[in-house]
Amino acid sequence: MKIGVALPAQVAGVVRKDVLGFAQRAERQSLDSVWVLDRLVYPSLAPLPLLAAVAAVTERVRIGTSILLGTLWNPMLLGKEVATVQRLAEGRLILGMAIGAREADFHAAGVPIRSRPKRLEETVALLRQATTGKAVDHHGSAFSITVGPVALPDTPPTPIWLGGFVEDAVRRAVRLGDGFIVGGRGPAYGREVVPLVRTLAAEAGKDPKRFPIAALVYACFDRDPAQATRTMTEYITGYYGRMIFDPGTNAICGGPREAVARLKDYAALDVDTVVVVPVTRDPEQVDRLAEGVAAFRQDTK
Repeated sequence: MKIGVALPAQVAGVVRKDVLGFAQRAERQSLDSVWVLDRLVYPSLAPLPLLAAVAAVTERVRIGTSILLGTLWNPMLLGKEVATVQRLAEGRLILGMAIGAREADFHAAGVPIRSRPKRLEETVALLRQATTGKAVDHHGSAFSITVGPVALPDTPPTPIWLGGFVEDAVRRAVRLGDGFIVGGRGPAYGREVVPLVRTLAAEAGKDPKRFPIAALVYACFDRDPAQATRTMTEYITGYYGRMIFDPGTNAICGGPREAVARLKDYAALDVDTVVVVPVTRDPEQVDRLAEGVAAFRQDTK
């Protein structure tokens, strides 16, 4: 099971040294990947420019969006951005996308929220053409585009992993995507959706054993688990407007022991990647995660 870390792009006060510090420590601590979340109407850093910066200061770790709100974009503009980051990352980028749900984001982008399903489906198809330097010829109900290449030739292909919560969204994501990303509601939710994803992958003619599944889990590393839980609760409530899980059983609040417990939960689900999402901008969160990962590896030899 691979283990990555998300950058604190949504944490108040975040600056350059925080996000790049996370990425450089992840590379140094032998974590597998670095990810960034996406919001539009929220005081946060944009994911693709941030990953371009990460690509410049790392060599080994994979980088990814978990997730990008792809339905808010013009697909050609998005394709150009994605192909650029992929080129700079020398093939290390995974593009995680989802349909989006917040009306404010669609209002701000000038996109009708009811058009989301068709926009996502056609955006995926268009990105597969645009990001590899091919000419684009697409005629659908959401987009009709015939243009020459927008990306450099021989740009490495970008795997597209999709996410979703309701069953229709999960079914669509499995059908269209190269992988699936489980949202950060904890292993209790994962126990519901991971078997469904594997079943749907088989129904879609994809090998469930080769269809990658990533799962997000929120974390706050602190020597005082009670303080970690308070920090977690404040962040999640601010980000989502309410507490969406029990932090004691569905997040990492504390130290290596709590990290091992959560990582074992996801290992039992046989997911390919766990993305740990710290809720503070202290780069030492990455070091504490690395300690937890080392203890988990030792405990599961």
